[in-house]
Amino acid sequence: MPLPELYFNADNGYLEGLVRGFKAGILSQADYLNLVQCETLEDLKLHLQSTDYGSFLANEASPLTVSVIDDKLKEKMVVEFRHMRNQSYEPLASFMDFITPLGLVSGLWSLVSGLGLV
Repeated sequence: MPLPELYFNADNGYLEGLVRGFKAGILSQADYLNLVQCETLEDLKLHLQSTDYGSFLANEASPLTVSVIDDKLKEKMVVEFRHMRNQSYEPLASFMDFITPLGLVSGLWSLVSGLGLV
């Protein structure tokens, strides 16, 4: 009698590690407290360089605008979503294909940004 637990990581181990890494990269309460104290967007950029979000604004020239930060965050999320989709197996792959054209990913972005998680 085969045990599915023995084969779980054969298909999903990398993806699970990837998701755990994304979770570990979420900004902490201390990071948010530091971001609140930033007076300019350049200060924000400097603080984010010490986090997992450090590289996404690295090539942006001054003056930095809110729309540039928003666009770069969305682009980072899309790249990560596509990478997860490319690494996933069924039935997760079908689910991710299903939510992509419906705009549910952008809806998720709106939900996360509305909750103040981004």
